[in-house]
Amino acid sequence: MADAPAPHLAVLIVEDNPVQLMGAAATLRDAGYEVAEAATVEAAQAHLAARPELVAMVADVDLAGEPLSGFTLAKAVAARWPELAILIVSGVAWPVEDQMPMGARYLRKPFAPEGLTGALRAVLAARGIGPVPD
Repeated sequence: MADAPAPHLAVLIVEDNPVQLMGAAATLRDAGYEVAEAATVEAAQAHLAARPELVAMVADVDLAGEPLSGFTLAKAVAARWPELAILIVSGVAWPVEDQMPMGARYLRKPFAPEGLTGALRAVLAARGIGPVPD
């Protein structure tokens, strides 16, 4: 694999599509990350409250059946856990000004596995966490 393994940093993925959740989780595990998975906002918040070792959250924008979008979730998470690196992904929505929390990054779907790992490394590196991105 081309990506250097991450030092087992713990990452939360919030994605309501089971196939996309499974694929993203496998990609990040293959890159050496410890991965927690959540299909709902409530599950994501429970993971974040219970797992202080989490250093990043990768959240989809369009979470079916949820009152919050991934953008709203990201802002709430940034307010409660400001040390967390945040990567927002979407195939349906582009962020507009002030929609994302400061320091968060955006990745357009669909993306290759290397795109996800590279974007995560970049958002982590911007926070001074983990190896420097390629």
